[in-house]
Amino acid sequence: MILVGIDIGKNSHFFCVLNRDDGEVLVQPTCFKNNQNGFTLLLQVLAPYGKASVLIGMDTGHYHFALLRYLLSKEFINPIATDMPRRMQGGISKNNKLDTLTICDVLFSSNHKKSYRITKIDKFEYYEQRQLTRHHHNLKEELNFYANRLQKCIDLVLPEFNSLFKSKYGTVYMNIF
Repeated sequence: MILVGIDIGKNSHFFCVLNRDDGEVLVQPTCFKNNQNGFTLLLQVLAPYGKASVLIGMDTGHYHFALLRYLLSKEFINPIATDMPRRMQGGISKNNKLDTLTICDVLFSSNHKKSYRITKIDKFEYYEQRQLTRHHHNLKEELNFYANRLQKCIDLVLPEFNSLFKSKYGTVYMNIF
């Protein structure tokens, strides 16, 4: 089994390749861009190992979506998203090259319970929709929170202000305010 650890970044990612059987580092931590050319480079490096023998792990965050979608479209079965392996092992500072090895360690080790989750190919679209729905809900809650704070300030400073208008936060209300 070949382990691939990918440390995700905004503009670029790092990956390394390890042989699970003997722990040998087959490909030292290498940088690739978060775009089509970078993804193609990654697949070129992984091509000699065959898809069936490759287990890919990557850290989570929203920057991994494009790469995950690409890997799924190229029929890599179940890339694994690891949950902050650096924190699990007590690391504080960010080191892209070492993080790739840590991700491989998380894939290899049986000491960590629920340290990763397998991404199902047929569920990825639902995952994106769920993320958008959660984000929409959070934005609505945040808007409500700030509207309440604004209303509190208006009530304290100008208690009679609201009685002058039929609708709170309308165009005239906000322009006068």
